Amino acid sequence: MKNRIRALFRRRFNSWLDKRSPRCSEITLNQRRIFIIPSSAGLGFAIMLLGLLLLAINYQNNLIFALCFWLFSIFLVAILHTYANLSGLLLRAGAAEPVFAGELASFHLHLEAGRRDRHRLNVGFPNQQMEVCDIDAEMGAANVIIKYPTQKRGALRPGRMEVTSRYPLGILRCWSAPSLDWHCLVYPRPRCLRPLLNSADSGEGHIPDRSNDSDEFSGFNRYQAGQSPRRIFWKAYAKGQGLLVKQYEQSQADELILDWDSLEGLSVEERLSTLCAWALDCDKQGLAYGLKLPKLSVPSGSGSGQLSKVLRELAVF
Repeated sequence: MKNRIRALFRRRFNSWLDKRSPRCSEITLNQRRIFIIPSSAGLGFAIMLLGLLLLAINYQNNLIFALCFWLFSIFLVAILHTYANLSGLLLRAGAAEPVFAGELASFHLHLEAGRRDRHRLNVGFPNQQMEVCDIDAEMGAANVIIKYPTQKRGALRPGRMEVTSRYPLGILRCWSAPSLDWHCLVYPRPRCLRPLLNSADSGEGHIPDRSNDSDEFSGFNRYQAGQSPRRIFWKAYAKGQGLLVKQYEQSQADELILDWDSLEGLSVEERLSTLCAWALDCDKQGLAYGLKLPKLSVPSGSGSGQLSKVLRELAVF
């Protein structure tokens, strides 16, 4: 019963937050998005004030009255300073690099301080490790990387993050829960459950060497980012002729196709994990390869661009 009530309260609170602070790529914290509640130390402080007040009333002691009201004024001033530490802070969603399922996704957060210094800011996702940062008004901005665990492949939207502060006294907790427009691509977890068969080979499965006899040398090209270092013509580089790469014409008979249909008997996720492992192995060896999925084909190619294209199709399949 308690869990149901708690879940119902959480759903209604999140729905209220969605209306008050919708998803966006950039947000500035203001009074509509900042909340202040006493911390555990603040509750103890309030109980102490109540005890002092009762003691002062009981004994009609002016000195205790003065101490009680002086501490209460400190509590009120702390509310203003705690709120000011978050008010006006600008948050902007940065990039998020693709990861494999089971790894921690890294989301880049850009913070701009505005006109005042920011102290002891805790930023992160709920129930995850929080990152602590300070921002100097003269520096103006800071970049923080916050982590989020991934469990399954696909497009990941982490939901609301938290920005909290207990500055300056720790007796108040000032927090906000902005929803930034983050998304991260999660690739399948690579698991090679079956060996890759060369399409021209009817024997035992293996990944052929890129420099086999069926590949004919066709000349040199200028090196481009992402091409395999195995193809670089180092002798030319040693002579000061720049980075050149060897080009080969691969026979169609030896064309490598990562074929979905060759993995019969495996589940959907097992097939995707195996295809992912094959693609990584082919890229490591500098092979040209293609991908064949139901209703989708990726032409044969090589390099980091080809790997990114193949892994993206596997992630969103």
